[in-house]
Amino acid sequence: MSDFFATALSRNDIRQLATFIRKVFGYLDVWWIPVELLLDQMVQEFDEFSYEIVPDDEWDDTSVHADTDILGHTIRIRESIYINACEGSGRDRMTIAHEISHYILICVVGVKLCSCRDKRSVLPYNDPEWQAKCLAGELLIPVYKIKSLKETPSVNRITALCGVSYDAAAYQLKKFGGGVT
Repeated sequence: MSDFFATALSRNDIRQLATFIRKVFGYLDVWWIPVELLLDQMVQEFDEFSYEIVPDDEWDDTSVHADTDILGHTIRIRESIYINACEGSGRDRMTIAHEISHYILICVVGVKLCSCRDKRSVLPYNDPEWQAKCLAGELLIPVYKIKSLKETPSVNRITALCGVSYDAAAYQLKKFGGGVT
């Protein structure tokens, strides 16, 4: 649970936003979004946005792989995470997509945040962490592409097509409600 409460967004709202983002950045017809190039495109598209690759030995908290400074309009990424993402690591690609999602939801879309004293009272659709996780999944594993497959999609097939981890592919397929093999 989060320390923050956000403007409510449903999975369908987020799915539509993911499709719009893919369209704006030219990824509507592709399976694999190169998140490292998406970061560069965001620099061009959003005047205040920047990102920083931080050497691992200069990163303070090794349990954190990347973070988003919404006031500074900056995403910081541990160097090893960025390199692994560039080399196709699904987990690390999803980490970067998650931070991109935080930035887009809060700084571009304008999702409002407020402090929450009782973390148990935050429902998933009001949780900014859930929203960013959902948007990252919908960006990297789009339902309209999955539905375009002639065969029932397997987790391994989606992992390969979208460049995501097995767990991420399995989770998204479960959320699509389609058959999974």
